[in-house]
Amino acid sequence: MKNNKMAVAIVSTTLLLGGCNMEVESKKEPEITGKGDVALDASSFVSVQDYTGEEYTLQDGEETDKIAEANREEIEQAVKDFFLNNYKTEVKIHNIVGAVDGASVFVESLGEPHFYTFAIVPIDIEKEKVEADKVWSQEGQIEDAITTGLYAMIHDQEFSTLDNYLEKLIEENPLVGTRIEAVEKVGANGFATPYYYTSAAGEYFTELYNKYIENPTISKEELKSSMKKYDLNSNLMLITITLYMKESDTDPDEVLYDKIVSDIEQMEGLPRGSYSVILHDNLINAEYADGSKKSSLNKTALNEIRKE
Repeated sequence: MKNNKMAVAIVSTTLLLGGCNMEVESKKEPEITGKGDVALDASSFVSVQDYTGEEYTLQDGEETDKIAEANREEIEQAVKDFFLNNYKTEVKIHNIVGAVDGASVFVESLGEPHFYTFAIVPIDIEKEKVEADKVWSQEGQIEDAITTGLYAMIHDQEFSTLDNYLEKLIEENPLVGTRIEAVEKVGANGFATPYYYTSAAGEYFTELYNKYIENPTISKEELKSSMKKYDLNSNLMLITITLYMKESDTDPDEVLYDKIVSDIEQMEGLPRGSYSVILHDNLINAEYADGSKKSSLNKTALNEIRKE
């Protein structure tokens, strides 16, 4: 039951920085409506250019946060061992955030496949004890992160095309992405950049993951060759582009938004998959790492833009 409580507390991490349609009023209002019954003060929102993820919090994590900080070295080693033993992958620890009955530990893989994800270390609050031998994660969370990293690794040229487009878009228009520090500290969204994150599911990706676990040193060429016989359904690879307006007090530009959607629809050489595009104003909620508001533009329904 403890794991279920923790899962509820950290489930939002899988949607961080992506826009989970939280309905909020304009920042000019004295109080902003948040998730569920939570009322978010306007002061909780900061310019996305200033946001590094340091202020990010999880529900009921005050006590565990203190215990986790006091046992940081033990937690870091336990999580590194967890990934090495179970996923044959070395990781770097970026952030530890207290939650109900434990701490969420945000990590980045070292080398390829490159991805961001998290693990959970249970904490006995009464004993103020870290249960380092019971590290766990949400079902499929890490596997999904690894497969997106593998997919990006074997389709590096296509992702380079997407990256080049978005970098030029940012350079030529009043837009920004999130800071890389925020992606590292609270992203946990598989293969990700300041401009987009990815998710994957299905038989193709299960096989991709299995090949990596069987041989973590498998080369990009070997992996690409062995996967040619599998049919990739674009519905199963999701790429969510999330951008912000560069200037404060500026609503999302609908004309610019429509241009981005049109560009993605018409571009050749992009990674196969299904795309969504989200555009926020300049503010992000510092506690939830979420820029979604009533003004946010998200016209692309899931899987609407497909690149075969």
